[in-house]
Amino acid sequence: MIARMTEMNMTKEPMTDLEMTKRLRTTLAEWTKARIGLTGALLLMTIALVSPVGLDSFGSNPSAANSLITRSMAHAAVPVSLPAARAAAPITDAFGIRITTERNSPVDNASISKNPEVNLTPEQASVVKAFGAYLASRGEWAIVTSGKRTSEGQLALIKERIAEKGATRKFPQLEEASVLDTKIWLKAWHWLTARRVPINAPAPVPGANVRTSMHLKGLAIDFISDDLSHLRTLLANFSRSSFARNADLQIVGIVREPGCVHINLG
Repeated sequence: MIARMTEMNMTKEPMTDLEMTKRLRTTLAEWTKARIGLTGALLLMTIALVSPVGLDSFGSNPSAANSLITRSMAHAAVPVSLPAARAAAPITDAFGIRITTERNSPVDNASISKNPEVNLTPEQASVVKAFGAYLASRGEWAIVTSGKRTSEGQLALIKERIAEKGATRKFPQLEEASVLDTKIWLKAWHWLTARRVPINAPAPVPGANVRTSMHLKGLAIDFISDDLSHLRTLLANFSRSSFARNADLQIVGIVREPGCVHINLG
């Protein structure tokens, strides 16, 4: 018998593509039925375990159990709708001033915003918010690029200006200098001011005629926009408006610098 079966298998012709497709479909259908049956069995077992009455609740009516399985599987096949993601809340500082997500780029629908690294005193913040209200009334915008600075922050600006001028090799010790290294940064500061670069010293130096920044005292703010000349006009008009009277400090000076509009406060 075994030899006969072997002979038949060896002489059997290979299946055609159509026959192979039918066999695959049949196998897949049988596998699907088996999986559904297993799922139903597991569901019934679960009901038996967690229900106070278990499968006894179906009594002698197996169709009721089958109906439950069918409905449960149909329900499981329904896609679950996830809750819609909420829009990200605006990022603001402690004073409610919007913070830019991209440095030097305005925030959508915000008349005033500030770069992330900018620090403001409460008095400076009142000026910024009042100016923001003024800008909103005219459909304009501006960004705060500098507020309250530390001496270290001011020295960092001197280092940046030296690098921008390509003079780093002239002051090889400047990069590692601290505010206490007055002889090192003082030479760099004098070199910049001789070339009319608007920059203030990070600290007073006994016996030297240096200007320190009003930013160190919290009495200066820098702004930018897409038109600095127009921004200067806006600040001048704001300083004479009723909006400015709501601020804790008043504008006492406005300077149009190469990269910003600087205001002094008092």
